[in-house]
Amino acid sequence: METEHLPRFFRNRTLDYTLLVVGALVAGFGAYAYLVPAGWFLAGQAEAWYLGSWIAGGVLLTAGFGLLGASVRDRSGHWTGEAVMSFVLGTLSVAGAVAAAVVLII
Repeated sequence: METEHLPRFFRNRTLDYTLLVVGALVAGFGAYAYLVPAGWFLAGQAEAWYLGSWIAGGVLLTAGFGLLGASVRDRSGHWTGEAVMSFVLGTLSVAGAVAAAVVLII
């Protein structure tokens, strides 16, 4: 019995890493706006700033981790620990974005 394998796709991972870095920076700005004292630069913003940053950062991180996991899966031809971990981190990122959106709505 012959098993079919998916073809291996090789694509550039620049977009994956760009989304991850931008998402981390946006979420980091949200943490900055939340944690620093009100007298510091850009710290006296409304809560929509940091919650919105966490939402946007979570969405960007979800896209980045999803693309990275798909790329790792395509290159290896089978599921690896790195691919699964990338999808797990993407799931956690979207869960964080949804939690921040619920808090913002409430």
